[in-house]
Amino acid sequence: MRGLLISGVDDGFFPTSYKGMRGKAPLVVTTYSEMKLVDLDIDFVVVDGKDATQKFNRMRRGDIVVLDGVTFGGFNYIIPDRKFIVFYGSRPNTIDVRKALERHFADERKEVILSVLGSLRRIETKWGSVYVYTDLDLSTARVLIERYQTISKYPEPIRVAHVIGRAIGHWHVVC
Repeated sequence: MRGLLISGVDDGFFPTSYKGMRGKAPLVVTTYSEMKLVDLDIDFVVVDGKDATQKFNRMRRGDIVVLDGVTFGGFNYIIPDRKFIVFYGSRPNTIDVRKALERHFADERKEVILSVLGSLRRIETKWGSVYVYTDLDLSTARVLIERYQTISKYPEPIRVAHVIGRAIGHWHVVC
């Protein structure tokens, strides 16, 4: 793991009035070398839109990416192509997610999102159980997650992306 650049991806705050493609939410990528933040990239995605994967693919990122879930900006979603960990600190309620997707969307996102949620694997870390969907070996994913779990269950790259995304989201609403 040493020498690799590790990126964290999260979205940020958006008001509920933005749901249904009526606004944008921040998408934040932090990149770390060891425990040092070395890069930050920010864009905006349409809330409940279909542009998150496309925007993500144009953003700067490291060798391995840790995403805070599969959905960003409501039910916009990202499916990375390689070297990724989709991370959940607790098991998502797939019944509620399915109901929301069926109620609001008639496109491929239901199958894509539910496929990821159905493929989550539980792993034990020093901060307790977490759930991941990854193309990495599970032991490699666990080592990487634990390496960056410094002050909480959430690895530092996604924790910091969350903090930045939340601040940008609030700022974006008032400007």
